[in-house]
Amino acid sequence: MAGLQHLSSTNLAKDYQKSFDCNPQEPFQKILDSLYNYIDPTTRYMHRMRINLFVSLLRELIEKKVITNFDSAIDIGCNCGIYSKLISDFGFKEVRGIDIDQPLLDIANKNVAVSSGDKKIVFENFNAENLAGDGLYDFILCTEVIEHTKDPEKVIANIKRILKPGGVAVITLPNAMSYPYLLTWLSHKVQRKPIDGELRDHLSYPSYRALKLFKDPKLSLVTASGANLFQWYFLHKIPGYPVFNRLNYHFSRLFPLKYFTQFFFMVYRKK
Repeated sequence: MAGLQHLSSTNLAKDYQKSFDCNPQEPFQKILDSLYNYIDPTTRYMHRMRINLFVSLLRELIEKKVITNFDSAIDIGCNCGIYSKLISDFGFKEVRGIDIDQPLLDIANKNVAVSSGDKKIVFENFNAENLAGDGLYDFILCTEVIEHTKDPEKVIANIKRILKPGGVAVITLPNAMSYPYLLTWLSHKVQRKPIDGELRDHLSYPSYRALKLFKDPKLSLVTASGANLFQWYFLHKIPGYPVFNRLNYHFSRLFPLKYFTQFFFMVYRKK
């Protein structure tokens, strides 16, 4: 895993550069390719687009002083730990990553976990439905996790409760109103194929419902955004794809197009 050899000494808050071609020689893409077992090029591109957006949001939230406290953070559904590394490098002193997939946590512990005087990233096998306590974290990330849980409403209630007053949460959900999911839904209807399992879960959260689920008098919506407005399967093979990908990223952040992106981002601050 050559891409991981300098991960511990890399500061992603300073060094991260957006990528729209997923060049395998680009340093951060090397890290991603080493950490994640991408099923196909499409998954690889979509993951990088989401990371591009997350980094942009963090930079904007810090610059605008929406995020002002950097003591504690939690990465719910941390996977291999790259988001936890990003959160830590943006200044959070203690980052807790939780997931229920032990092999992924083993990768995170091997390559990302750190404990020093001023920096701590820890990972543990823990179910988000069991999160307890009040006002524990200055920052919460929960990306593409809620739809996979047995009790989504309980996870949402936990997120609201464990966020500190003044704390910020970044939540992402698959958007049933997006072109990719609408096309998939239509294909199943035409072919009379059942919509069940993971696809049913992904089609359960149109952007308007996602916003409604997090509506709470104690939360204020700071911003909403999104990634992957256009369908892009197989387009990575065409010449000039990075240009298309850059346009996809740009238009996905615009109003009202962001409400029709495949991955819908919500940023909340607790009053």
